[in-house]
Amino acid sequence: MCKMWEKIRYGVRWKPRERFALACRSLNLKSVKSVDISFDPLRPGNESIRSFWSNINAPRTKLTNPQVRIKTDIRNDRQPPYFIAHLESGKKLRFNTDNMASMDLVMRFNRLTGQPELGKTGTRPLPHMQKDA
Repeated sequence: MCKMWEKIRYGVRWKPRERFALACRSLNLKSVKSVDISFDPLRPGNESIRSFWSNINAPRTKLTNPQVRIKTDIRNDRQPPYFIAHLESGKKLRFNTDNMASMDLVMRFNRLTGQPELGKTGTRPLPHMQKDA
């Protein structure tokens, strides 16, 4: 490997999978009313919206706002994937996710909903479920 590439690689201090995992740790749906996801499963370039969909359906993320409505529309029209997040403040966030990296999608969603882009590293305590009395 030439010296130029060694210097460039030396400046990189993160790995995409690690950053994606940290961004998913920070995923919080407190200020979100609903999320409408729409994609064509046969179109290439929809991996990011699929990983985002699985992460907002995760039990830890759902505990941040149990009333959030997640609606999925699976299409067959070869159009690029997108999702629309309806916020409590009345704003709508529309993400066109065609060929977008999963890490960038989750980090941008966190930033626009007022959450930190990346979560904390290390172990986390288990969430406590509240029992209905």
